[in-house]
Amino acid sequence: MKDSWRVDRRDEGSIDLALYVRDALALSDDVQPVVPNLTPSVAVTVPAGVDRNTVVEEWPGWWADLLQWCRDQGEHDPSEPVDDIAPALDGRPALRVALEVFKEPAARHRTAANRARARPTSNVTRVVKELEQELGREAKPFHLVITEVSVNEPMWAPLTPTHVLASVGFTDTEAARPVLRKTLLPLA
Repeated sequence: MKDSWRVDRRDEGSIDLALYVRDALALSDDVQPVVPNLTPSVAVTVPAGVDRNTVVEEWPGWWADLLQWCRDQGEHDPSEPVDDIAPALDGRPALRVALEVFKEPAARHRTAANRARARPTSNVTRVVKELEQELGREAKPFHLVITEVSVNEPMWAPLTPTHVLASVGFTDTEAARPVLRKTLLPLA
């Protein structure tokens, strides 16, 4: 990889936790971007003390705030704890309770999902090299972040021009090449 450009692939514990809560409480996916269910699948359950009806009301705004937080945070260690995810939880007491209840099962789920992750290939590098050939020059300096989530369908959802939410492993498939090109061309 050239020093002029960089693509970071990472997972994000706060996004994984949010998706676990969504799947466990069978919350609506009527939010953007639409993210498929987690894999392995999560059993639907409403534990004692969790007010699902209020969580349903709090969910869409929190999801939007969480994605904004993820976009804005920049460089960080994705293994750092994100228990509070403040201020996204301000005024969302039912979600705060749900996150506390589901924190440990979500962590176990994340560990199992991470064990199943495949080693990345150099698909991104190949696409950048193809673009450099087509453009007749080296790629301009850029930094693309791909936040990967363990979901049961291929997904590629740009959050900003330099940050994408994608399913684990999708970036490494031939099916990803067109969306990689579309994302990388303006950056290169």
